Amino acid sequence: MLSLKVDPTISYPAADDFYSPDERYPEYRYQNVSAHCNPVYKAVRECFIQAGLDKENIGTSSWNPLGDFIKPEKRVFVLCNFANERRSDELLEDFYSRCTHGSILRAILDYVLIAAGDSQLIRFGNAPVQYCHWEDVLRDTGAQTVIDFYKANNIEVKATDLRLFVKDATYLGAIKSVEWRDESDGVSVQLGEESLFTELDREPIHRYRVMNYNPARTEKYHGSGNHTYVINRQILEADVVLSVPKFKTHEKVGISCGLKGFVGTTGYKDALPHHRYGSPKNCGDEYPSDKFGVLRLDSAVHEIVQQIPPDTPWGSFLRVAYKISHWLTRHVSPINEGAWWGNNTAWRMVHDLAKIVTYASSSGDMKKIPSRKHLVFIDGIFGGEGEGPAYCTAVRCGYLLFSDNLVLADYINAFMMGFDPHKIPLISKAFEMMDYPLLTTGQSQEEIVYNDHPLTLAELNSITTYQFEPPVGWKEKLDIAESAKLPTDQTKGMKG
Repeated sequence: MLSLKVDPTISYPAADDFYSPDERYPEYRYQNVSAHCNPVYKAVRECFIQAGLDKENIGTSSWNPLGDFIKPEKRVFVLCNFANERRSDELLEDFYSRCTHGSILRAILDYVLIAAGDSQLIRFGNAPVQYCHWEDVLRDTGAQTVIDFYKANNIEVKATDLRLFVKDATYLGAIKSVEWRDESDGVSVQLGEESLFTELDREPIHRYRVMNYNPARTEKYHGSGNHTYVINRQILEADVVLSVPKFKTHEKVGISCGLKGFVGTTGYKDALPHHRYGSPKNCGDEYPSDKFGVLRLDSAVHEIVQQIPPDTPWGSFLRVAYKISHWLTRHVSPINEGAWWGNNTAWRMVHDLAKIVTYASSSGDMKKIPSRKHLVFIDGIFGGEGEGPAYCTAVRCGYLLFSDNLVLADYINAFMMGFDPHKIPLISKAFEMMDYPLLTTGQSQEEIVYNDHPLTLAELNSITTYQFEPPVGWKEKLDIAESAKLPTDQTKGMKG
């Protein structure tokens, strides 16, 4: 099931009235009604209506659109995209293009509360980057306004920072503090041979890496036959995970929507391989080539710097020096850090996480039947093109998408950005996962509702797509002019 609403005239409302609706809908349970127009709340509601959710009760006080997915007394985690706070030189629209907005969150949480019936069972948040100031990102996204609303109504809905490792640093990278949180909040999941990295393990060299983390710790989690992830306990104890990601590009995997959002479930990001050290000539995918050896030198320095404890004067000084030199390197050669279409690592990591969050028990054991339900609601009022996920340029889209199928949702998301989904391994390879499938059967025939009009995947070709600018490392792969329509064979790569 996939419900898509598109209205480019929609804008995020101001926080003056706690993002409350401007109309008292029959199912609405609070006294607060906004004196100002709130098109976002209305659009979220209409997205649920056109999906046919709890159809017989629409327009009544009993309407419970999420009731088929979220049962009373079940735990729900609303997984947002709170990467980090707004930069001082960042345009507000660009910030909105990369972080979930509070007005979307407020509307969704209202309906989650109707379904769950108990606010104590509901959490929202994610694991942002290590340097993120959590209170600031809550403020900048408007999430704190949402918390304040529920508190004023004697309802406690908790925002949860899922990180187990946090740093604070100056603009230049000098380390101000390092915090290691309670390890018992993380659950280690060992995939071993069931990891998608097993194929890469067969290569003579496989040095898994993630920028700005100690490579020795990454190798502790990932090596031949050993592939371990640390998921925050709040995620694995949930019965339902409702993802609320953005509609944006990603320099390592092409797009960053539903599937990529699972990176936000982890306690330790140094357990998430983003690329392999070096060029393809050396069994790596950090960069395509390095004619003058500049990138190799940059990576070698990174390896040394990151293994020195950050909370020491020497470690802090070296990180400042490295940040400056790396900034210069990126301006000379922007395709590094695995930021290109030849990255054969990052999409595997995302798929590993997706199947863990789908199939792992609360203790981290992998089951053959799903342990929890997934839903996705894309916040694309402002989308983000170009050098996502961190340096997006805003695109006014008015795009909202709700689905109970993350793979199909990302397939449509890529197409609506103007890209061919079959050229993005993050999406195309997801259809091939058979041992732990992320896709239920029959999806190639599934109906899409677009602005109240039912469509098939084949009929979606009649819809005008956006023309997103791909990241620089993906321009060669995602030629917009060639990717504006879905392939003729709509079932290619789809199972069922």
